[in-house]
Amino acid sequence: MNPHRAAVLALALSPLLAAGCGDSSDSAGTEKPNIVLLIADDQSVGDVGAYGNPVVATPNIDALARDGMAFDRAFAPEAMCTPSRASMYTGLWPIRHGAHRNHQFVRDGVRSAAHYFGALGYRVALAGKTHVGPAASFPFELLPGSRIGPGQTRIDGQMDDVLAVIRDTAEPFFLVVADSRPHTIESEPGGWPDPVLYSPDDVVLPPYLVDTTETRYERAGYYDLITQLDDHVGRILEELDATGKARDTVVVYVADHGAGFAFEKWTNYEAGLRVPLIVRWPGHIRAGARSDALVSLVDLLPTLLDLAGAPEQALDGESIAPVLRGERDEHRDLVYALHTNVGIVNGGPYPVRSVRDRRWRYIRNLLPDALFTNNVTQVGQGGWPSWVAAGTGGDPFAAARVTRYQRRPAEELYDLDEDPAELDDLASDPELADVKQRLGAALDAWMAAQGDRGLAEETAR
Repeated sequence: MNPHRAAVLALALSPLLAAGCGDSSDSAGTEKPNIVLLIADDQSVGDVGAYGNPVVATPNIDALARDGMAFDRAFAPEAMCTPSRASMYTGLWPIRHGAHRNHQFVRDGVRSAAHYFGALGYRVALAGKTHVGPAASFPFELLPGSRIGPGQTRIDGQMDDVLAVIRDTAEPFFLVVADSRPHTIESEPGGWPDPVLYSPDDVVLPPYLVDTTETRYERAGYYDLITQLDDHVGRILEELDATGKARDTVVVYVADHGAGFAFEKWTNYEAGLRVPLIVRWPGHIRAGARSDALVSLVDLLPTLLDLAGAPEQALDGESIAPVLRGERDEHRDLVYALHTNVGIVNGGPYPVRSVRDRRWRYIRNLLPDALFTNNVTQVGQGGWPSWVAAGTGGDPFAAARVTRYQRRPAEELYDLDEDPAELDDLASDPELADVKQRLGAALDAWMAAQGDRGLAEETAR
């Protein structure tokens, strides 16, 4: 990173940035679009019809993809709620905004979409889950039933207020609709509801999961929640059509990270970090377009500011608007991610860092001798006890999966072209030493630029 870029990025943490932010409201010179940001909670990319799932019904999300652009290589910076959401709202990587642990507040002075779009003259409202804080950094207009901080909020009781924002707001609006579906609700038996819409026999289990009756049952309940979420998406799209605002509105559908099964949420594996990302703006984004550009969710805020005609801000993320407009095909050469178990339920210290290019994912486990635990292993989420039973009963695949989930080497390397499920760790292959060295050096440089002290971050702040 050049010194000028580093100095500019440092300003993003300063409350002094507020002084200049208001000047941008009349600098665009173009009519500002409305923005509706739809955030799914814990949804893996393969569990959307538009991304190839033949079973789960997501007709409204699929319609968005047909009318806009779907990104096939979009990634969360961290597969946990608070860090990922804070990065979406601030345009900063988790170490820089300070909420790299779950349930952690960002640093004082960090600014978010609520500040930037408020200064542009937008009504900035949020319904559903926040899981970020403090309020000074996220001064959204909270629709009744929402609050700043942790907790799950399903938006059923808020839909009238959501639709009223679309229907009744005269000024441009930035509306976040953050349903907590399909996040597991711990009060429900097994974590997910008893499946009603889907048979456990019909679900599509990805190859990194162990195929057991229990896992299928919970996956079917998770599918139910996805379809419920899709119904709410449909009501929002219908309201945009009914009010004549669809053509003047950018609609974004995204998940914060992967589902709460093993090898998804709380990891730096592909299934935890890769997310659905769909953007629609009729007349501006070609319908039915797909992009395989490498994108991070830190790019979301600068993209939306760009589409609104705002000047560039000092952020880690970079606008993907040129990709949306068809002006270029590529975006990033590398995407980075991190993880810590500190702060999660049933977790102990377990720091992870990773980097991915178009073919390879390199993972560094900073405490490889530690035992990896979370709600999967301690509560039995995702059918985990059935995995353990299958492994001890002689199933070699189940035994290997249980071991790899909880015990990992210092380095991992996966060829995502040949092994998209990341079942074959190639880190010890001497013929790939140059790949590992190249990606490791890039990861070191990114950590240094972020001020990421690695293992020391487990006990910081």
